[in-house]
Amino acid sequence: MKDKKYYLVPKIISIFFMLFLFSIKAQAVSNISINLKTPTDQNIINSSELNIDGEIKSILKLKSVYLYIDNENIGQANLDELEFKENTYKARLKYTKNISSLKNGIHNLRILAIDEQNNKEEKEISINIKRDQEKLETNKNTIQNNFVDTTVKMGSIEKSLTTVSNEAKLEKVEVSYNGNVVTNGEMGVGKSYVIKGYGNSANGVLYQFWVKDLSTNSWTMIRDYGETNSFNYTPAKAGKYLIGIHVKDKYSKENLDDFIYENYTVTISKAKLEKVEVSYNGNVITNGEIGVGKSYVIKGYGNSENGVLYQFWVKDLSTNSWTMIRDYGETNSFNYIPTKAGKYLIGIHIKDKYSKENLDDFIYENYDVSISKAKLEKVEVSYNGSVITNGEIGIGKSYVIKGYGNSENGVLYQFWVKDLSTNSWTMIRDYGETNSFNYTPTKAGKYLIGIHVKDKYSKENLDDFIYENYDVSISKAKLEKVEVSYNGNVITNGEIGVGKNYVIKGYGNSANGVLYQFWVKDLSTNSWTMIRDYGETNSFNYTPAKAGKYLIGIHVKDKYSKENLDDFIYENYTVTISKAKLEKVEVSYNGNVITNGEIGVGKSYVIKGYGNSANGVLYQFWVKDLSTNSWTMIKDYGEENSINWKPTVGGKYLVGIHVKDKYSIDTLDDHIYENYTILSDNARLEKVEVKLDGNLISNNLNVGKTYTIEGSATSKNGVLYQFWVKDLSINSWAMLRDYGESNNITYTPTKSGQYLIGVHVKDKNSKESLDDFKYNQYSIIGYNKTVIVDAGHGGYDSGAVGPTGIKEKDVTLKVALKLGKILENSGVNVIYTRTSDNVSWPSNESQDLAARVAIANNNNTDLYVSIHANSFNGSANGTETYYYDGSAKGKETAEKVQKELVNSIGLYDRGVKTAGYYVLKNTISPSILVELGFIDNRNEEILLNSDWFQQKCAEAIAKGILSTSFM
Repeated sequence: MKDKKYYLVPKIISIFFMLFLFSIKAQAVSNISINLKTPTDQNIINSSELNIDGEIKSILKLKSVYLYIDNENIGQANLDELEFKENTYKARLKYTKNISSLKNGIHNLRILAIDEQNNKEEKEISINIKRDQEKLETNKNTIQNNFVDTTVKMGSIEKSLTTVSNEAKLEKVEVSYNGNVVTNGEMGVGKSYVIKGYGNSANGVLYQFWVKDLSTNSWTMIRDYGETNSFNYTPAKAGKYLIGIHVKDKYSKENLDDFIYENYTVTISKAKLEKVEVSYNGNVITNGEIGVGKSYVIKGYGNSENGVLYQFWVKDLSTNSWTMIRDYGETNSFNYIPTKAGKYLIGIHIKDKYSKENLDDFIYENYDVSISKAKLEKVEVSYNGSVITNGEIGIGKSYVIKGYGNSENGVLYQFWVKDLSTNSWTMIRDYGETNSFNYTPTKAGKYLIGIHVKDKYSKENLDDFIYENYDVSISKAKLEKVEVSYNGNVITNGEIGVGKNYVIKGYGNSANGVLYQFWVKDLSTNSWTMIRDYGETNSFNYTPAKAGKYLIGIHVKDKYSKENLDDFIYENYTVTISKAKLEKVEVSYNGNVITNGEIGVGKSYVIKGYGNSANGVLYQFWVKDLSTNSWTMIKDYGEENSINWKPTVGGKYLVGIHVKDKYSIDTLDDHIYENYTILSDNARLEKVEVKLDGNLISNNLNVGKTYTIEGSATSKNGVLYQFWVKDLSINSWAMLRDYGESNNITYTPTKSGQYLIGVHVKDKNSKESLDDFKYNQYSIIGYNKTVIVDAGHGGYDSGAVGPTGIKEKDVTLKVALKLGKILENSGVNVIYTRTSDNVSWPSNESQDLAARVAIANNNNTDLYVSIHANSFNGSANGTETYYYDGSAKGKETAEKVQKELVNSIGLYDRGVKTAGYYVLKNTISPSILVELGFIDNRNEEILLNSDWFQQKCAEAIAKGILSTSFM
């Protein structure tokens, strides 16, 4: 045996070391802390019992605590809440477990605490079992129950085992209520009793509490073994029961050492209903008569030992149907509003507070529900406060129809109009408490105007009504004259001009006011145009747009007329227009008129025309390229007689101007074109240089460093520079900057290889693609760095799952692959922990994390980057980045990556944080862990699952990494 122990020592040390490395589990958010008094990490246990004692602090109340040994659930711990202080709950953690079945050696003890919002926290330690104990063998005979009167004894228990514990003895069992022991064996439903046992044993006593329902012969364990000798118990059902306690020694491995059962009868009292009252405004109804729509109080008076529950009912005797208007509750009254007349039973059911019956007692009483009828005394129609007595009203005027009615509960009024010409009724307002309504007739004819009334609570169509006859009439408008004026002067000769603004005005009259409509007729096409529809304004501004002969006229009608017109006047007018004349065209430069017909490319010239016309001149500017015979309008018609023009291509051209009268509808009235020759020069490129910090570079460039590319060229009018790079590995050109006057740009290589760097130049005024160019070849050297890209979770481990089922492991893999490609393109050596959902390590969290760390540590890496998605409770949001406390390079990388992520993806900035996550703590190289966003947040889940968002995340992380000082 001794040699065998020495043989196990290396294995025990090996297991101990692995468990020590994997003993801390990383979590993104923790609101719970677990502090153990016993056992401690690496605690040596030489007994057969594990005693756990400690304290748990949490922001929210704890829901449950589970315990595991070697990942096997061994039970749920008891929690005693100690205090709530400074927004923190403190609870006592106690648990005892027999571990005689565990072998000597190192074992993993894990404690999982869960609060009421399902936030979790784990604590893991190692325990070292070292004991010499002979194997225990137990042979137990069947326990036979022998009930004698009210006491049941357990007998015929034989034990044959070697044990270190004593047997417990149970002296007595008591059941008490409010501190008084129950001695008559009778208990009540719903009351809280204390069951208490009195036992003794050398090592302390464990108590287990039982209840047996003798009607079903079924046992219920109401509390498992524990050191507390009492338990609160509330009977929920009447009947005969056995109540008992099992005891055993604190270290006993038996089911029980001793027990006592005693008989109890559980009863429930019945409620008695003394009377039912119905009252209105505090007065009890004694004649059995109530009214529709009024609010009554139904009240019952009952009593019962445990309190009374009241249920309220109404029965419609006309349909013989019952309606429960309120279910059982402790309030003994209920507000009730009858909605329909008739005969009814109103009643209350009652039962004891703890009764499971439908009812214990009831009372029903008869009531008649009635409703009054409304009476309409008279109907009035008035205008401006004066009642209409002659039965005549006018279209478009606003009248008030008013009724005078009365009823016990208040009157509802409904307003009607009947068109006697069509024999059709129109309800102009439905029932309401207001007794008046504004009415405006819209059509002439004979009408009935009337009101219906009914009681406020009536369900009838009406109780009473009055209709009265009225004649609706309308007047006609008369148009006296029509005037056309210009600048306040009336046109008397019938002649007006194109483009001038005239006022057409009519003078009409009518009883209700006049509406004016304005028309113009083109006599050349015999077509009418309505230039403004009916309105109360009697004038309209009109600008003739075309010469010719026209009729100008106005239609009028009464303000409330439904006719097309009541009257009209048309008058003849002749519209004329003048033509513009262009005298000359000039082209000038810096104020000097060009007389030799030669101008230069890129210079700014002024083209100017001199024209005249009665109404003012419009100028249109043109250039014709004689080499292509193509015209270009460089500015459309406008009143400005000059335009700035800058020639862009050399050659022979016509430069000209079209003119026309300001109000002319023609294409042009006059024009002048003149010949000009446009001259141009070419640029010459002398050299191209690449510099770093002002120093000339002639051969190799480095990825990530920022260089200046500079060209030197000359040209008569100034030089434009265009910058290019060609990747010789793929034979592709990239324009770094298009033509501009600056002769240099900054350039940061992102990928290693062979490249051409060059500059194109051309004259500032040239329209050619280029005048000259130079290219130089350079070698670009990449980063001599290795980065581990770790896609969190994978394989058996899906990670967090979003509201629509998106898995964290899928998001992290896509982002990791995109990140790796960007880094590789920048010359970084990239090693992935996984490139698919198939992982090489076992389906075990500890081995999973160890495998990822081993990949980093075995490859002499410069940086470890782990990609994750966060999860909390569905409402949290934002991005955060972690590093291991004390790592300066890890901190620098985390800060730069977090900054780039927030700037790029725009999520809430949760900041840079430290954490003791396994992958951060155990990697040799600097390391960071990025939480991209919350996958359980519905909005952020959508972003995390989108390709464009994943790409932006990858680009931001890469940018942050490549900007670090050590990369």
